Amino acid sequence: MNRVALSLCVAAAALPFFVTRAGAAGSGPTVQVFLQDGRTVEGTPRQSSIEFEVGGVVRKVALKDVLSWHSAAPATTDEAGRITAGLAGVIKPDLTERQAAAESLVSIGLPVLTPLLDSYKDTDIREPAVHYRIFSRVIAGYADDVDRTLDALRLKNGSTLRGELKTASLSVRPTNSREAQELSSGSLRRLAVLQQQVSRDCEVHTLRHCTYIDWLDTGIAVTAASSIRETAQGYARLSFGIDGWSSDPDGLKKPGPRYRTNLVDGFPFGALIAKIGARGKRFLAGKASETVATESGRLYFAVNDNPHWQNNIGSYRMRLTVTHAYDLGDAQ
Repeated sequence: MNRVALSLCVAAAALPFFVTRAGAAGSGPTVQVFLQDGRTVEGTPRQSSIEFEVGGVVRKVALKDVLSWHSAAPATTDEAGRITAGLAGVIKPDLTERQAAAESLVSIGLPVLTPLLDSYKDTDIREPAVHYRIFSRVIAGYADDVDRTLDALRLKNGSTLRGELKTASLSVRPTNSREAQELSSGSLRRLAVLQQQVSRDCEVHTLRHCTYIDWLDTGIAVTAASSIRETAQGYARLSFGIDGWSSDPDGLKKPGPRYRTNLVDGFPFGALIAKIGARGKRFLAGKASETVATESGRLYFAVNDNPHWQNNIGSYRMRLTVTHAYDLGDAQ
């Protein structure tokens, strides 16, 4: 059955979103479901597995083996409007607005690929640029496919399957609720399974991932119950060969040449800093840190700098471990 037929069958049987009484949901892993209308539902599903078709063969995949699933179903009218607004936003002068627009596009995911590719111009000015990097944040090169209508299913074993979700609906009991919500597959945009721990090694580059250009998207969505642990090493050069403008991840200890302060935007020049969400409050990470998350959202890191970023070179190698979090994709 193709995706359109599946959606029609589900729509004929029930509304895309309705409530059932407690007891419908089981004791499977916690999931976070991002809906096409922009809402998020987090809770316990009744199902312990989903069905996914790859190359004409339907596989039953246990949710405990899943990191995330991303729908390639065509954008709804509302999503199409958000995509248009997002593509306009990622080229705005204001940095925060660019990052928020990029985060919105990445959240929608696979339906963004075609309009995003169509928006690119064949020039030599590609990096560093928020706009250009969105593609790899939506889909990693090893998981890309000539058929952009295929869903992506990311597994804990490191593989990504491209195909089509065949599970008609999910029954999810939201956290702190006694009622389960029945979600049709046609209303879903993304599904992620809560991981007790997500670990990865990342490179934070002084040019690509500096605060006035863009931030490293770790691909991790933290929750209010997450702890964030990181260690970093390396050298950031913020003025090519002028050693007075170079530092480790803790940042400059004294002002650089011809400067009266070692701080910019409240943190040392060259320091490794982090935030949760595109509009989140920044905090110092440095060479080693352990932070308890106070909010939910995507986790970002960057090298702290001012608007004169063009003479940056070097990078930090970071080892990151986050507990009680969602793995949504590779660090980009």
